Amino acid sequence: MRPTLTILLLAFMLQACGPMRQMQKVQSQVPVLGSIGKHRSSLFEKGFQKMGEPELDRPISVAIASVPLSGRMKSRYEKYREHLGMQPLAKTMDSTQMANLAYYQLEISDVVSLVEQLNLDKNSNLKKYLQEDVELVLLSSMSIVVDQALSQKLDMADKLFLKTGSDGALFLQIAGGTQDGKPIKQSSLEIFDFERANFCWKMDNRGRINIAQILMDGITCPGSTKANPEKLNRTPDYLKL
Repeated sequence: MRPTLTILLLAFMLQACGPMRQMQKVQSQVPVLGSIGKHRSSLFEKGFQKMGEPELDRPISVAIASVPLSGRMKSRYEKYREHLGMQPLAKTMDSTQMANLAYYQLEISDVVSLVEQLNLDKNSNLKKYLQEDVELVLLSSMSIVVDQALSQKLDMADKLFLKTGSDGALFLQIAGGTQDGKPIKQSSLEIFDFERANFCWKMDNRGRINIAQILMDGITCPGSTKANPEKLNRTPDYLKL
């Protein structure tokens, strides 16, 4: 049985997390694409506990697609509204409005560049925590509903960029159209579903452990890369003799 997705994207307080608090540099605990955290799922809930986020030297491309809000995703959005104490859609709009409802799917598309930046020295603390806790994942995709004004802007956009702002926090920026370069306020996004990605690790020629790949589709790590970086440090028994 699939869980009913009441999406809990508000992060938990980190007061009891000890050293892990150092990983989070920004003030906001609200997840955005690129956030690092822990996925929690139960029969009725799907949640993401944000723990930190990378510092980006250059923008990361984000793909955007408008999708009719129907079927399973409409049910998920209704559950999200119910959790927030909002009225059902049928009570707030007529049948014509309901038929034209759409949501936006945002997904990190330039995964190669993101891997490169996660391996930069400036993200060494973040990478250290990723190595030490294999439960940490990347928030790689979001399903959102927005108001009409922002919807018009997104419909004219070529794509979005994920960037690090002057305050050290990640944010989304519109690319293309009349709104090119305009930032998107996180508070304007109704995030009712998300997907996460795992990490694959490798050892470079200098013996350093780096992120080799971000596993977007949930398959096993390819080749000699490992989901658990500790396995890269294991010396075969025959070499210990």
